[in-house]
Parts: sequence; structure tokens; C-alpha cells
Amino acid sequence: INGEMLIAQSGSQSMAHDGTTSAFAVDRWGLQMHNMDEFDGTLTQVGDDPKDGFTKCLKWTTGTAESAIANDEYVMVRQHIESQDLQHLQWGTAQAESVTLRFWVKSSITGTFGCSFYSGRASGTRVINTTYAISSANTWEQKTITIAGDTAGSVLNNDNEAGLSILFPLAAGSNYDGTNSASWADYTTANYLGGHAQDGVVTTAGATWQLTGVQLEVGSSATSFERKPYRQVLEDCRRYLWVWSG
Repeated sequence: INGEMLIAQSGSQSMAHDGTTSAFAVDRWGLQMHNMDEFDGTLTQVGDDPKDGFTKCLKWTTGTAESAIANDEYVMVRQHIESQDLQHLQWGTAQAESVTLRFWVKSSITGTFGCSFYSGRASGTRVINTTYAISSANTWEQKTITIAGDTAGSVLNNDNEAGLSILFPLAAGSNYDGTNSASWADYTTANYLGGHAQDGVVTTAGATWQLTGVQLEVGSSATSFERKPYRQVLEDCRRYLWVWSG
């Protein structure tokens, strides 16, 4: 929902180590931090656009950098997807469907970044870790990630709980990236953000990271971004947040 970052009912948000641990600027896309000591910055919607006709993106700008990433610290951008919207994936069965994630990303910091798929199930939680590389600083790059359907584990509940969370870590301590689960595995703290290697966005004052054009679809190949009317995207977002300004 809101993969092209059109809706931003909350407006810009400042995130800090003073107890503020999560916030939304662009609807459905939360930035969450854990146990940060010094880190702060701003999360906002801006009009810095890649190719393909996108007009908005999510942008994080670091203010005070974290001097070092401790074992128990992380920062991520994430979206939760309801289990009842994922039933057709049939995860936890022999008919489990693969999915493909495509997105545009831009950062002042290059390197290997993680992208984890965290799946809450009827019994237990499953995780698979992937990565993408940012090759050129301050340049929009399109990335495509395909993951196999999970034939193991239990099935997805048919309810409104989070059956899948797509996690884009910006920093991860060793407690969370100690194990890289390149195929589906039972969740442990160590494989939550496995594979993430570049913490520079969080440890560099003034660093930026931007995201737009995010689409998750069934199958092993990506198709063109499915554009929806603004009113439809707004209604989808209002299931989770409705700002009344009357």
C-alpha cells in the first residue's frame, strides 16, 4: 500500500534517541529504531523523483550520527501486510508461491544493504534475508528481489495481524544480523536482519536514504508498477490512519 509514497497524512517527523522509537511520515512506511544512544534525524515525503514517472518518495536524513552500532541496536524502514491479504500465497503448504519485490532506492552511502521478509504465522515466525547493493552515491537505482515461496512452517492466519513485514534496515547490531538466512528459516533474533552490512546512513551526519516505487507481486518476475488513482490509495491508507482536519 502506498508504494509510490503519494500519501503522507502525518507530515514530516523528527526521530530521536530521547524515547522516540518509531514514526510515520509517508503512510504505511514506518521508521523504527531500537536502543539508539545518539542518533536522530528527519523522516519526510519529498519530490525527488527517479525515472518511471514517480512524483514522491520517502526520505530519511540523519541529524546526529550514532558513533557506533552496539550489539542491541537497529534502525529500519518497514511495512506490515495483513495476513488476510496474503492467503493466495499459500505459504506453509506445498503450493507456496514465490514473490518479487521491486523498488527504487537512493542513498548518499554506498554498500550492501539488507532487505528481510519477516512472516508471522499461525504457529511460529519465519524469516528470509536478502540484500541489495547501492553502487552510486546520490543516484536513483532500481532493485528487484525474488524470494521462493515458503513450503515449511505453519500456514498464515486468515486475520488482520501482520502476516508479512518487509524490512529495510539502515543499521543492525550483531544481535540482529549475526545469521544470514538466505532461505526461509525459523525466526531467531540473530537472523532478523541478516545480511545487512552497511550502517553508514546511521553513523554519518547528514547522510540520506530514499525509497519509492515499491511493488510486491506474486511470481518470479517483476511487472510495470500498478498505478492506482490517488483517491484509491488514500482510501487504502485510511484503513490505518484517518486525519480529520475539519
